[in-house]
Amino acid sequence: MHLQPLHVHLSTDTIAGCSVRRFFRSLTVFCTRCVIIGIIIAGSVGCVSQSDRVPSTIFRYNEPDGINSLDPAMASYQSAVWATGHLFNGLVELDDTLAIAPCIASSWEVDPRGTTWTFHLRTDIWFHENPCFPKQEGIQSRRVTAADVQYSLQRICDARTASTGLWAFRTTIAGADDYHAGRVDSITGITVVDDSTIRIELTKPFAPFLAVLTMPYGSVVPREAVEQYGADFGRHPVGTGPFAIESWTADVALVLQRNPRYFKVDSSGQRLPYLENVEITFLRDVKNEFLEFTRGQYDVVTQIDGAFAPAVYHVDGSLKEPYTRYTLHRAPAQSIEYYGILLDTAYPAARAVPLARERMLRQALNYAVDRHRIVTYVLHGRGVPATHGVLPQSMPGFSAAVEGYTYDPDRARALLDSAGFPNGRGCPPLVLQLGNNPRTASVAEAVQQMWKEIGINVTLRLVDFPQHLSMVRAGELGMWRTSWIGDYPDPENFLALFTTPNWAPNGPNTTHISLPELDRLYQEALHPSLTFEERAARYHEMERTIVEQAPWVFLYHDVLMRLTQPYVQGFTLDGSGRLLLERVQKTVAG
Repeated sequence: MHLQPLHVHLSTDTIAGCSVRRFFRSLTVFCTRCVIIGIIIAGSVGCVSQSDRVPSTIFRYNEPDGINSLDPAMASYQSAVWATGHLFNGLVELDDTLAIAPCIASSWEVDPRGTTWTFHLRTDIWFHENPCFPKQEGIQSRRVTAADVQYSLQRICDARTASTGLWAFRTTIAGADDYHAGRVDSITGITVVDDSTIRIELTKPFAPFLAVLTMPYGSVVPREAVEQYGADFGRHPVGTGPFAIESWTADVALVLQRNPRYFKVDSSGQRLPYLENVEITFLRDVKNEFLEFTRGQYDVVTQIDGAFAPAVYHVDGSLKEPYTRYTLHRAPAQSIEYYGILLDTAYPAARAVPLARERMLRQALNYAVDRHRIVTYVLHGRGVPATHGVLPQSMPGFSAAVEGYTYDPDRARALLDSAGFPNGRGCPPLVLQLGNNPRTASVAEAVQQMWKEIGINVTLRLVDFPQHLSMVRAGELGMWRTSWIGDYPDPENFLALFTTPNWAPNGPNTTHISLPELDRLYQEALHPSLTFEERAARYHEMERTIVEQAPWVFLYHDVLMRLTQPYVQGFTLDGSGRLLLERVQKTVAG
């Protein structure tokens, strides 16, 4: 679970520091500049010769943020998550609908108490060839066993590993906390039954446990490789995934090669992956990355600099000419943008303004926000209005039947009147703090103007994001901007933000909302004896209560957008933002 700053998609001199009206007046000037940029980059579109293209069995993409380690125990940021996803597998994985699917485990069951999970492993999965293994059956590799799963999970919880994924298992698996503290030599809740069977005991029922295992921290690694390479395992990763490492030149390129013994096959029985190599470069300038993409040097581009975006996309997010030759992939991200409101009047920040005391004031702020206008004119179509509660559309369990807030300024004014602030009179000026980011500033300026139209005056305060996040968690702010990005595709990961035991700073509930009904429904939904539909029904009840209480001003869900070359086939994009390449192929020399 993590709060994240937004990535910058708009240039810093575009709309930051102007009101909504000034923004729309300046849009013409800004777009004129973008047309000039568009002319520059359009000149390179469609002029790539076949001789300049890489072989069709090589897939190339760029990672401007770089990669520090290929150890899945350290995969806490997107570029590392993508790269380790090419190299490793876990017990389970996500299918194309983001449902849990078998992977190294062919099947599993949970006991009636909901705490003991038993996994049955495939016996035909091999680790990548590597000198750390003695030769058997003519290769330097060996089959995966249940002992490898035990070792991998214990390694995440080992204090010496210093894994960024410790939180995923430390309080969930029985004995993991004692093992982390060095009080025992192994995790008592993990038992190897035989080479193909492992049993995991949880501290309490937790239905999303399978979803947690789909994260990089659930990857299976061999003890031999970790012991041979030690602290350099992240430079010499050994897994079971569709690709294995071939070479890595720091800050230049990472090359992966096809795993010839990968256990998956397609519907016709052909062994995956189709590609022979994946080449990842580390060009830091995303402007140059996009230019290289238009010249055919990359097969996918995963982000476009804000200076280029208006020349590439229409306001509805569709492609402009001449970029329609590329394939556009869109998916609502598993994230939500919101303004949090501190409800705990034990804190001075909550007592200083009437937001915590006046639920109708919080509701009025929500009804006064025109989310569609923000998504269209500020985000250029790269967002989905958050009008159905907490869960994003791409999240399993999302329901459009959960009614959130729509733009209704008349209703907002009526609520203000009922709250004792007719047309905003008597309401002291509010302060909205946000991180120092042009995109979030432009959204906040739009919202500020919308609130002013119903009589609510709000001052915007921008600070560096680390300081901002520290203040949020410490309860020093009455209202603030942040976002939540799901760690795994289960509604629990979002609804946990509204339970009493998760109060910040020890948990993600930064608003300090506390209602017995929310706590009860959350706990009920954790039991794995329930069907997913039964769990989702409880989450929907939670969402309706949350909307009614309005601890957030709901804004929008981000939209993921990728461009691929026209000859790339089998590329998919879902709300998790994964970069899956095992079924990708290039139909012509690329």
